[in-house]
Amino acid sequence: MTCLKRLALSVGLLIGVTLAQSAMASVVMSGTRVIYPAAIREKALQLTSHDAYPNLVQIWVDKGDPASTPQTADAPFIASPQIFRMNPKAGQIVRLVYTGKDLPQDRESVFYINFMQMPALKAHDMEANKLMLTVSSRMKIFYRPQSIRGNPEDIAKSMTFTLQGSGSNQHLSAENNSGYHAVIRQANLLVGGKPVNVAKAVMVPPFSKVQWPVKGASAGNQLRLTLVNDYGADVTTDQPVQ
Repeated sequence: MTCLKRLALSVGLLIGVTLAQSAMASVVMSGTRVIYPAAIREKALQLTSHDAYPNLVQIWVDKGDPASTPQTADAPFIASPQIFRMNPKAGQIVRLVYTGKDLPQDRESVFYINFMQMPALKAHDMEANKLMLTVSSRMKIFYRPQSIRGNPEDIAKSMTFTLQGSGSNQHLSAENNSGYHAVIRQANLLVGGKPVNVAKAVMVPPFSKVQWPVKGASAGNQLRLTLVNDYGADVTTDQPVQ
């Protein structure tokens, strides 16, 4: 049983509330994603607390299960330290180390880093009846081999968009021909000069495709595509529809 779990169970009538990616999170990690080049030995992550009180923080990495816990963490990464105290208005460096092998070398692999914060309790609070909020945040890790062809800044150029079907069965096929994950903030089909939303908050893995239902579209339309780059910024381009 972890330190955080033992602490939670020792508080009388404790009610745990977990909020994912919540505005209530006061311990934050720098950036919106973690890019982990395969050539490095470790990645330093910066956490900062904006609270006026201390917190206990626990970190784990999973392969894609949003309900993962430190006990079920299954990704080939070790975060050090895994459990630590953060003082008020303080920072903490966490070392992230890849420990696995045999991942594809022609494309990125994606994992997820989770960190949970809980207010640190004083000894005289241990017997009190309290409502305690535990806030959990989650962020993507992109493991990036050196041998991937192309440039992550050119993902939009590596994507093709093709109309298929007709009438109520019409859909737009979006194919990612690069070795990088295409993280799409929004995709709007321009029909008669007006934007029609066809996708939001979707990720297209390397060398794969997704399909979006559309109506009234035709080859020659443009797709206004907004991708999220390595720095979390939006990059918008207009792409032809075949």
